[in-house]
Amino acid sequence: MKLSFRQLEVIRAVALHGSVTAAAGDLGVSQPAVSMMLRDCASTAGFALFQRSIGRLQPTQELRIFLDEVDRLFKGLERIDRLVGEIREASTGSVLVAATPTLADNLLPSAVAAFRRARPRIQITVQTMDNLSAVEAVTQGGVDFGLVLTPIAETDARLVPLCAGDLVCVVAADHPLAGAGTVTPRDLAPFPLISFSRSLPLGRQVEQNFREAGIARRIALEVNQSSTALALVRAGAGVAVIDPFLLLDTRDHGVVQLRLEPRATVTAQALVPGRGTLSRPALMLLAAIRRQGSAMPGVISQVGRSGTNPVDVLLARPRAAPGSST
Repeated sequence: MKLSFRQLEVIRAVALHGSVTAAAGDLGVSQPAVSMMLRDCASTAGFALFQRSIGRLQPTQELRIFLDEVDRLFKGLERIDRLVGEIREASTGSVLVAATPTLADNLLPSAVAAFRRARPRIQITVQTMDNLSAVEAVTQGGVDFGLVLTPIAETDARLVPLCAGDLVCVVAADHPLAGAGTVTPRDLAPFPLISFSRSLPLGRQVEQNFREAGIARRIALEVNQSSTALALVRAGAGVAVIDPFLLLDTRDHGVVQLRLEPRATVTAQALVPGRGTLSRPALMLLAAIRRQGSAMPGVISQVGRSGTNPVDVLLARPRAAPGSST
């Protein structure tokens, strides 16, 4: 016969306390029950487990051979219990995020720093990629969620608006338009335009902005990142219309920012898998990113029609109990 878990628990309690009475109090059972279980343990093991010495029950030489293993077993179970509690309270775990470079560089850092201060044991991995790759990473289950700029092509994933801002024009400090304050596509037409392909969300938005103004968009330098466009503008290569998130910090970017008319809004959105449920750490990181976006000057906080943010709805959504169907 094998010693059961309960029998090992009794043996360990008596070994720790050196007394049947104290072990019974620790286990929450009666003293006679512990005495009876000890006899059963010795019968199952086939040798004496304890001997009385100086008024205490001391482990026999035979018991000492495997008592350390019993102790390691219970300490391992205690670690598992702590880990379960930490996971339940979202104090440990990992989150994998796919983000466009603009959002990874400007929206994520402060949010992640604040999140890590509160929950330092949660590992966060950020993979920077273009919009299309981020969408693919989410829909294929390679990441917990993505951070993208809209518009994007239709997808099975859910889009959760985080914050939004108007497209801006940037020119070099010594450019003829630097003092204009506000510009239109017609004002930009005479100058080399640094812009994005129509296959990219920003490219499509800039294209629509020019079309609504009745001006053909002629790209002199094509780029796929706002940071590259900004560097080219700084070098005097031309003018650019970019998303606002790159310029929301307090750094001197070496360019002049101009309002663009007609206005065109670009939205930062979280892309969440359409099926399944985000982990608690992922949901809480997403909420931290939303809060950071809302606090950034020059952006519009996105809320649902009822005044409830979609991230709050996700956080409040009850999770199915193990084994239940939804």
